[in-house]
Amino acid sequence: MATLEAIKYSRGSLLVLDQLRLPHEHHYDEVSTSEEAFGCIRSMRVRGAPAIAIVAALAHAVELHNGSCTATSPEDTLTYIDSRLDYLRESRPTAVDLFNAIALLKAAVRAARIEGVSHPEAKDAILRAYIEAAETILAKDLQNNMAIGAHGAAWLQQQYNASADRPLSVLTHCNTGSLATSGHGTALGIIRSLHSQGLLKHAYCTETRPYNQGSRLTSFELVYEGIPSTLITDSMAGALFALRRDAMHIGAVIVGADRVVRNGDTANKIGTYTLAVLARHHGVKFVVAAPTTSIDLETEMGAAIHIEERKREELTQISGVVVNADGSVDSSKTARVAIADQRIGVWNPAFDVTPHALIDAIVTEKGAVVKGADGKFDFSTVMPESAQGLVFSHPPEQQPILAAPPHHSTPPPYRSTLLSLHKSLIDIPSLSGAEHPAALFLQTYLSAHNYTVALQQVAAAPGTPANAPRYNVLAWPGSPSPSDPDPARSRAPRVLVTSHIDVVPPYIPYSSSAADDGEEVTGDTVIRGRGSVDAKGSVAAQITAVSELLAAGAVRSEDVMLLFVVGEETSGDGMKAFSAEFHREGRGRGLEAAVFGEPTENRLACGHKGVFGGTVYVQGRAGHSGYPWLGKSATGLLIKGLEAVFEADLGSSERFGNTTVNVGRIAGGVAANVIAKEASALLAVRVGHGDFETGAVEVEKKIEKIFGDLDEEAFTIKWSHGYGPVECDCDIDGFKTVITNYGTDVPNLKGDHASYLYGPGTILVAHGDDEALRVRDLEEAVEGYKKIIQHVLKN
Repeated sequence: MATLEAIKYSRGSLLVLDQLRLPHEHHYDEVSTSEEAFGCIRSMRVRGAPAIAIVAALAHAVELHNGSCTATSPEDTLTYIDSRLDYLRESRPTAVDLFNAIALLKAAVRAARIEGVSHPEAKDAILRAYIEAAETILAKDLQNNMAIGAHGAAWLQQQYNASADRPLSVLTHCNTGSLATSGHGTALGIIRSLHSQGLLKHAYCTETRPYNQGSRLTSFELVYEGIPSTLITDSMAGALFALRRDAMHIGAVIVGADRVVRNGDTANKIGTYTLAVLARHHGVKFVVAAPTTSIDLETEMGAAIHIEERKREELTQISGVVVNADGSVDSSKTARVAIADQRIGVWNPAFDVTPHALIDAIVTEKGAVVKGADGKFDFSTVMPESAQGLVFSHPPEQQPILAAPPHHSTPPPYRSTLLSLHKSLIDIPSLSGAEHPAALFLQTYLSAHNYTVALQQVAAAPGTPANAPRYNVLAWPGSPSPSDPDPARSRAPRVLVTSHIDVVPPYIPYSSSAADDGEEVTGDTVIRGRGSVDAKGSVAAQITAVSELLAAGAVRSEDVMLLFVVGEETSGDGMKAFSAEFHREGRGRGLEAAVFGEPTENRLACGHKGVFGGTVYVQGRAGHSGYPWLGKSATGLLIKGLEAVFEADLGSSERFGNTTVNVGRIAGGVAANVIAKEASALLAVRVGHGDFETGAVEVEKKIEKIFGDLDEEAFTIKWSHGYGPVECDCDIDGFKTVITNYGTDVPNLKGDHASYLYGPGTILVAHGDDEALRVRDLEEAVEGYKKIIQHVLKN
């Protein structure tokens, strides 16, 4: 039997199988331009993340081979290629394979450009490099799929000790086979490999509404290759597991992925999340099959993935070939029919996101990745750039399909100064409430580097002596002058550059991978220690950036001010104290922008979730545990209430994601055999819904109602001050953007100014034992801060 091919390519020619006509008709569309590829992808005549990337890459290769590029200079040739790739990028906004392929192709053509070579030869080299890189993507995908199939089959065989005498049955969703890739497939590739090894008993596939990729395509592939299989509706999966799991030895749900983000959350065809929940309930393994090209280390979690919504007609209408009265299929006739009242409202998201907690393994071409004891996926075995739990940003031209090369660029002239300052800051323990030594160090350091410095007293932190010294550090470029004895009153900066000097416990001393290994410091050297990321990395990079701009004459000294505050990790009292004083008598009216330093992985944050906290108190009635009806269990009520809160929809938004609740501490009762009279729980809520002013209040009311409906008399809640989602400015070209889930000092600085949130390192390690970043990240942050400051002052 001939191999099923969705893509037929030879240099200068590309044929793409029209999957909308399957399974009744084999028709290949000729695709020779980017516009034709765009239409093919958008209409879903071709689908599947790998196939989309391949078709986009090869379509432009075909048009380049056929002379579409009329540019004569290397610069114009690159501009033309970039414009076509950027256009193709918009054909499918969810598929990370497409983005990675575009990044690789852009890098390939830039690497091919040779300075000093005459224009015709240089252009030819660029075009040749593009075409060869696109063809490599095609060849590599098939290799990857074969490897995914082998690794996935081996992992499942090991999990269940499967054999020819005891084969496995599996369920798959959507289509992930030869029709979605260059051949063999990802999830369906694992099924093919199990079948070829005699380890597959039966394959079940869902119809995958509303586009029916399972019934139209996957069932076609399974039948085409003689794999024992059964088609079910999407809603039958739970019954399948409940009634046939044991008899059919159903061991796994195997799905593909449009995107896997850093924590393992996976975006895939709508319905995948539902299958993951059902699989977990019934003890069935849930496996994601995805090449490393589908793993997006730049995105922290699934909430940040843009979910495409498709047209309503896909849900209310359906097309197909005509079935005659005698049951025969007439593939020459098609009809489109309505299957719902055409007036009904429709919500039709193309994808959903499966939380990593529901995924047992992510199988790549380099092996299966499973969660560690901490419940987290570690991609370092298959993607070296994610080693040690860190993910590091690269410029767009350094984000290829495969792992990025080591960083060997010439170090900036300020490297030693930056790293020395960073180390000095980390060497000083400055836990929240005990920041005084760090403030004194900065006062001395900045004064020695031609800054005028003032210390602003802040009230002692709770739990510390009332007279304990505690200061914010304020600094202005230029040495102190007798004619300007009080710069806090006389100067009106246009840009405030600020971060915090307090850190969370426990203190972790400074260490460097270069020092550990006796090697020279490079951009890839890893620096560890408490505050290395949050936020002494920002402090060091901000001071270096401002000093560099001043030395270059790029900014005026009167336009910039530095501020390093205490208490950000607890109550924000340092920034609140500064804000109150700064705006007294209108001294802050000239401020145009504040640049806040926090770990954003050197992306500009467009905002962050709101936050508030509270304590839930429960009053019960004590009694003997053997006679529970005689009392009222405060702990029992608390548990029921918290379960109801976790299950409730507390609000969400496309921009900020879901509102989440964390229970940080629970207390209650006096003994195991006594019905608890009192109980309490500390809550922290991250608000993803509503606006800054009302978002927190709306969530508070929802939580209060949940507890009140359970027992209005038993529950009392005391809320701390909070706020809803915070919008930040991210309007500067050249930066990737992000929404963060943690709180900052942004809302504590009042005033009508732009707010930019940016800094080196990732928050995912910031408060843990492995807090660390790379030298490259610090240096990238210096350049980023310089760019932000110059943008503000230019405008």
